[in-house]
Amino acid sequence: MLQTETQPAPARSPEPEPPPVQEISPQELKDRLSTGNGLVVVDMRAGWEYQAGHIPGAVHMFIQDIPARFRELPADRTIIFQCWHGNTSLAAAAFLIQHGWPADRVFSLQGGMAGWVQANGMESLEK
Repeated sequence: MLQTETQPAPARSPEPEPPPVQEISPQELKDRLSTGNGLVVVDMRAGWEYQAGHIPGAVHMFIQDIPARFRELPADRTIIFQCWHGNTSLAAAAFLIQHGWPADRVFSLQGGMAGWVQANGMESLEK
């Protein structure tokens, strides 16, 4: 009787680490917006949340739409993603970097909308 040896399964390559994402504080974002330096703030929350109040000048792009619409964002400007608490926006920023945007021009708003409101108050929102 012929005995066969069991071959070990080939080692799987580890999943690549997402690219590091820079965060911007609410105060730094407010300062940079006041200088009019061409930032694009992308509010990723639901449409009704955006309508209820958003960072002045922010564009709305719901998180689930980003994979289909990210090419609408200008590649020559700094992009700031913003969600409720700053976690989902980290993933969106990493996605943009993975699709060719320069990492030095893609940010996540630290603390998200909650951080913005805490730092700047509800009166800082545009409706």
